Amino acid sequence: MKGTTGMRVSGFSMALAAGALVASLPAQAQVSLQAQQAAPSPEAQVFARLSDAEVERRVGAVIDEIRTRPEFVGLSVAVARGDQLIVDRGYGIADLEWNAPVDASTSFRIGSMTKQFTAAAILKLAEQGKLALDDPMSRYVPDFDTGGRVVTIRELLNHTSGIPEYTMQPGFFPKLSPLNLSDAELMQLVSGKPFDFEPGTNWRYSNTNYYLLGMVVAKASGRPYATFMQDEFFTPLGLTHTRYGSETAIIPHRAQGYSFDPDTLSHSNDAAISMNTPGAGGALVSSAGDLVRWQIALTNGRAISPASFEQMIGSPVKTGPGDALYGFGVMIDRLDGQRVITHGGGINGFGGVLSWLPDSGLRVALISNSEAMPTPIIQRRIIAALTSDEPPELRTTPQPGSEAALRKMITDIAAGTPDYSTMSPLGADMTRAMLPTLQQIYKDLGPLRSLTFTEVTLGDFDSYRAEFANGAAVYTILLAPDGTIATVNYRPVPPGGPRS
Repeated sequence: MKGTTGMRVSGFSMALAAGALVASLPAQAQVSLQAQQAAPSPEAQVFARLSDAEVERRVGAVIDEIRTRPEFVGLSVAVARGDQLIVDRGYGIADLEWNAPVDASTSFRIGSMTKQFTAAAILKLAEQGKLALDDPMSRYVPDFDTGGRVVTIRELLNHTSGIPEYTMQPGFFPKLSPLNLSDAELMQLVSGKPFDFEPGTNWRYSNTNYYLLGMVVAKASGRPYATFMQDEFFTPLGLTHTRYGSETAIIPHRAQGYSFDPDTLSHSNDAAISMNTPGAGGALVSSAGDLVRWQIALTNGRAISPASFEQMIGSPVKTGPGDALYGFGVMIDRLDGQRVITHGGGINGFGGVLSWLPDSGLRVALISNSEAMPTPIIQRRIIAALTSDEPPELRTTPQPGSEAALRKMITDIAAGTPDYSTMSPLGADMTRAMLPTLQQIYKDLGPLRSLTFTEVTLGDFDSYRAEFANGAAVYTILLAPDGTIATVNYRPVPPGGPRS
């Protein structure tokens, strides 16, 4: 985890909307694509009347605006109307050292967007009679110690298992994630550990759930996870740019991933990570065009049956106090008033998102090879451009309460008395784990002298510069709808560094 106060997960966690990590009782909500609106919404009407050429023009205008940002390297973009792909192209650079351009064939790591592929694999095996969703996980992964608890495949799919997050174990990303560890070695990090909650009683996003599902796929199918995915989905569906990732295999048109240093406005190659590390929770590579092709196949009965897809979205679990629900490998939410089925993904050097707005038939996929580019925000701007003749203006003023929340957080942590009720559950857990380190940071910095708002970032975070007695730091903060801190990032300003 790089430059955080303990409230931002790096690596290959899903990019969740504000507040989505707030755990809540897993109330079931019935969702069906059959419940369409009686009349098309205004947004659907706008998109329906746009010509293909106008769709391309509007998408290009959004990308032309953001590609001037210093964080930008390359981007794969795809847009479809219904089952017709309209935009499938690349922008920018796939490899800075060779100045190789991104095109429609460029493959990117997709991080947690892998999860919907894994969920579909489980549903495919259920169709084949090789497992049932309410089977105990232990039938397929008997060596994982649940402490006597029964965890079902369904609970892994919708993140209600309570099994802790293996990537959150101390020192995981710098020490363990680059290593080619086996399934047993990775799962041993959390096997037998206390659960976050009893299975089926709560919700919390955890990569462990989907890593274990990959092991279930291998056991139930009798084939390695990567082989099953290739044989059952990628090859028959013509997804020629999609495969299980690898550090050693030759992958044609593979993009290099990059991190970004905001102090020097420079890029560097992404931190090493073995593709064994994310497994079935985040190891696939793909292109934006293939992601949309996949989604079309997923929703029209070619990847899995229509009945299986209805299961995928049909009984999702609430993730918090807002509208967001989690199905099997997908989020079901509302975006600017429109229904959206979506999932994001972030992994070293890359970030992306794949969404479908069923009421208008709009499908959008983006993947960036700069981990600093907020692809969900860029996607939202593309959706706004395609569903409104007057897209909303970008926010330029801070969220009400963000300065007070940040000031309180800094003061409380420095005093060793964090108010965990003001944080998401995951943020609170990370802060508890890192509290001695955080206290030492603030002891070295000395008392807070000033806190100044500087900008709303491209990712829609409020950015503040903090001046301490012995140094300075830049914070970006995002509040959840209930006013709690959804995410906060900390970056020290080096001596002589920029003033904002």
